[in-house]
Parts: sequence; C-alpha cells; structure tokens
Amino acid sequence: MTMIAACTEPLSETWLLERTYHAHLRSGRELSVPDLTRAMKQLISFDVPLSTQSTKSKLTERLPLKKSTNFYVPLPTWREVSPEEASATSRHGIPILLYGEHSWEHPKGAEEPWGLNKNMRVIVFGNAKEQPGAVSGTGYAVCYLDPQRGTFSNTVWKAWFPSDTAMLLEGGDHSAITFFAPCVQFPYTTHYTVIASDGQIYEYATSTEAVQGFQTLPPREVGNGSQVKTIVPQFCYYHEITCPGGIYRFEFFGPRM
Repeated sequence: MTMIAACTEPLSETWLLERTYHAHLRSGRELSVPDLTRAMKQLISFDVPLSTQSTKSKLTERLPLKKSTNFYVPLPTWREVSPEEASATSRHGIPILLYGEHSWEHPKGAEEPWGLNKNMRVIVFGNAKEQPGAVSGTGYAVCYLDPQRGTFSNTVWKAWFPSDTAMLLEGGDHSAITFFAPCVQFPYTTHYTVIASDGQIYEYATSTEAVQGFQTLPPREVGNGSQVKTIVPQFCYYHEITCPGGIYRFEFFGPRM
C-alpha cells in the first residue's frame, strides 16, 4: 500500500476514465490500485439454483439455474467505513464494497499441476530453463453489494469468505473484512440494449428482457454479387455516467467494450 493525495472530484473522474479503482483506508493509505482493479474487473454473479430440490432426487429438475453474468462497477473511488456505517449506507439504497485478502501457500509434497515438459519449454521459451511456479501469494477478494442491482463478487471471495452478506451487515466476525462506501459517486443510469441486424436499437428494462428481445430479432443476409454476408443482432449493455467534465458512456457488454 502507498500514501496518496486527498481524493477530489477531478481525480475521481480521471480514475473513472482510466477504469481504475481506488480505495482509501482510514489510516490515510490506499489499497494497491492494480490488485484492486484486477479484482473488481473479475466480478461475476454465479449460477444460483432457483429450486431447493435435493441432489439425490431422481425427479426431473424443472427450474433451471439463473445465468451468471459479469458486472462492471461505475464507481472508481471508495472510502473505508465501519461495519455499522456500511449497514446504514446499504439501507439507504447506496452500494457498498466488502474487501478481504487471503494469503495462500502451496503445500510441500503436494501434487504439482500439469505444465510444459523440458522439450516443450525449449520450443516455447527458447531454452530449457525451469520456469518456477508461484509457491505462495495473496488473493484479493471483493464483494459488491448494490440494493438495486444485486450482489456480485469474484472467485476469491466466493472461495474464502461468507456467502451470506446480510449476516455480515447485521453482525458477526468482521476481523478479516474491510468495509467501503462510495467516496465520490457520479449519477449514472444502466442501459440494456440490443442492436438489430438493420442497425435499429432496442432498449430494455433488464438484461433478462434484453435476452428475450434478442431471441426474437432475426439475422439479415446482405449480398454483394456472389458473396453473402450474414449480419446478426448484438447485445450492447452500458452505463451512462454524468461527471463535471461531461456525460460518458461505458460499455460493459457489447461490440465496443
């Protein structure tokens, strides 16, 4: 962690345009920007069963899993708050961020993962020198809670931290978790659109409705002599964010990501 200058609105706008994430601790320090940014860009909503049918049941599963989706958080700047402040912030409909670190070490004598043999290393790297694998490291876990858009977290969080985020906000063991609230929050709207094969744009209220609309839009064939090209509809999900410097459109799923 490194010391930083005081956060300002222009700085936050710059970080937004860079698509980097900054989290300020009460000690005056900042979390590692590269590590936090990498973790935030791995946020995903995992498949969640819509039924509670036993895995031992031989009956046909009638309800499918909810589809997992990636998510882009349009908030670049965060400040550390207490668990009580985080709970109150969430009750007011404002998103919060949970952060934790997990140190790991490859146990001695454990089975080594598959890798390139000596001959393949010569082909790939140009020499037969062993490429040592990491024996220890730190995993950066993040969990983004938005009362309006849902809960998203990365795989490190899902592997090492509680899945019941409501329990964390209501009480419990907070020793391994740091709570953050937005430091500078620019107004934004989320848009779920589909670009039809003829270029017409359709907007939907949710991603589920966008998928349904996409399925009803046909492809279009464009011919030029003997060559025929098929044009298919495209998804385009984006945030429209209002900053002092202007209104920015950040596509997080689509042809111009």
